[in-house]
Amino acid sequence: MQTTLLSIDGMHCQGCVQIVQNVIEQQAGVKGVSVSLDARQARIAHDGNQVSPETLAKAVQDAGYTAEPV
Repeated sequence: MQTTLLSIDGMHCQGCVQIVQNVIEQQAGVKGVSVSLDARQARIAHDGNQVSPETLAKAVQDAGYTAEPV
């Protein structure tokens, strides 16, 4: 199990948080995710053999937000 922290820009409300959380949860190997609007971050527990931090960031970017691994 691996934990990845993503820095996310572009979230403005709890609706944005829910979108980001849903996008991340749909990725293979994700076991849990916590998204913070105030911190502008997502903490993701995942199987590093199934999904990389870069792939997680790309999924968030594809949803219209700026994201990068911290």
